[in-house]
Amino acid sequence: VRESSADIEFLVEEADQVTRELRRITTALQEGLNRARMEPFAIEADALKRPVRDISIKCGKQAELFVEGRDTLIDKMLLGKLHDPLIHLVNNAITHGIEPADVRLAAGKSAVGRITIRVFHQGNQTIISVSDDGSGIDVNRVKNKAIQKGLITAEEAESMSNPEIYDLLFLPNFSTKEVADEYAGRGVGMDVVRTSLTDIRGTITTDSTLGKGTTFTIRLPLNMSISRALCCVSDRVRIAFPMDGVEDMIDVPREQIRIMEDSSKALEWRGTILPLRPARELLTYHRHLGRGNVYGSSAEEDMISVIVLRSSSHYLAVQVDQVLIEQEIVIKPLEGPVPKPIGIAGATVLGDGQIVAIADVLELIDLAMGRIRKDAPGKIWQMGTPVDELPPAKSEPTVLIVDDSITVRSLLSITFEKSGYRVEEARDGKEAWEKLKSGLPCDIVFCDIEMPRMDGLELLSRMQKDPVLTNLPIAMLTSRGADRHRQMAFNLGARGYFTKPYLEEQLLEAAGRMLKGEVVGNTLVAAQ
Repeated sequence: VRESSADIEFLVEEADQVTRELRRITTALQEGLNRARMEPFAIEADALKRPVRDISIKCGKQAELFVEGRDTLIDKMLLGKLHDPLIHLVNNAITHGIEPADVRLAAGKSAVGRITIRVFHQGNQTIISVSDDGSGIDVNRVKNKAIQKGLITAEEAESMSNPEIYDLLFLPNFSTKEVADEYAGRGVGMDVVRTSLTDIRGTITTDSTLGKGTTFTIRLPLNMSISRALCCVSDRVRIAFPMDGVEDMIDVPREQIRIMEDSSKALEWRGTILPLRPARELLTYHRHLGRGNVYGSSAEEDMISVIVLRSSSHYLAVQVDQVLIEQEIVIKPLEGPVPKPIGIAGATVLGDGQIVAIADVLELIDLAMGRIRKDAPGKIWQMGTPVDELPPAKSEPTVLIVDDSITVRSLLSITFEKSGYRVEEARDGKEAWEKLKSGLPCDIVFCDIEMPRMDGLELLSRMQKDPVLTNLPIAMLTSRGADRHRQMAFNLGARGYFTKPYLEEQLLEAAGRMLKGEVVGNTLVAAQ
């Protein structure tokens, strides 16, 4: 036993050494790949010189561009998508910020305006600031213009802070210039800046001093595909929050949670009161996630886990069930026919093969502030429209898909969800029967015939004998195209009989007819 133990210890130590060496090589390879993805900011800086000269000449002003941090490396993908926002910011600095030469001289400034771009890394972010020494932003002028356009009321304007007033500049079709020309007044420049930055997970903040100048600060992740994220558990499911949007992680006693006048929850953090929202309220799912009680904590515990999310000047406290670990992830965008869920930016695959959703911090904060509707992803509420004036949500028919093939269930789920159905799944007739008998709300059933434990015909027979389920329309979707199978299904009470493979359009059209009470007797044309 001693000899075997010594051999095992030797093998374990040798394995540890190999693991350390592999980790070192992997880290070096990853750093090399990251460097290969990077380009110096000087490439973009050189491309800005000519626009600055051309816009200055056409506006009758004098401006000079200075760039600090030309050698700062930026992800190639980010650099390519920064060109338009930077052009708009430089254009904005010349047309709105820098004064004509005679005005500048009268104010004791140099006749040539100065536009400075500073680029540097800060933590896990790339910071780009665009500043000018012009006239600054007149907050009263911005408020008056917003009141004229009906964006805010006079009462709201009185209580708005400067950062909130600066945010008005990024609204679509908003401009402080009275007459539109080639470079200003159309209200598209700053709107394009924020939209473009949101696409690359960036944020922008504004700081201005009247008579001295304005600074726009852009914060970007170091690169688009690799990021550090904080893995948490919410509603028994893991979700990752990018660290460039996480400001703090704290455990808070339940008695410190405040209940505000409107019944919402709030939390005191660093001398300010932050709105507190449970993650399960911001991120909802269309079906129950039966993962058991492996994850999550008891609702009766005295301490709750909170992460503080940051977006420019806005902060939000989000309650999660458990904070797990901070780790480096590879971000994979969501592609294909499935619509992007609200509040989700993408997904990542962990080392153990588990797929974890990545939260979209900007969308979550907008959702908590009421600027995005949960039931209509991507649509922004008009400012001033209260929640209770929105049209009521239309109820969606629910379809139960019963098939022992996970591929067939997944494809059918995508087909029906795209058409506005809610989808439930069952692996065989027995599971479907148990769900239906337990009170699962369902409007129509699509069922295979050959399945383990309980086949489709037996499920159909049981449903017809049940007084509650006898009127529920059920269609057989099977590879069995023989007339005797079809006749047997209709004799047992089926409303439709379709063969695989199928055409999506005809299947959806038949489902609509079955929901109206029709019997679809014709076999669908097989998909070629």
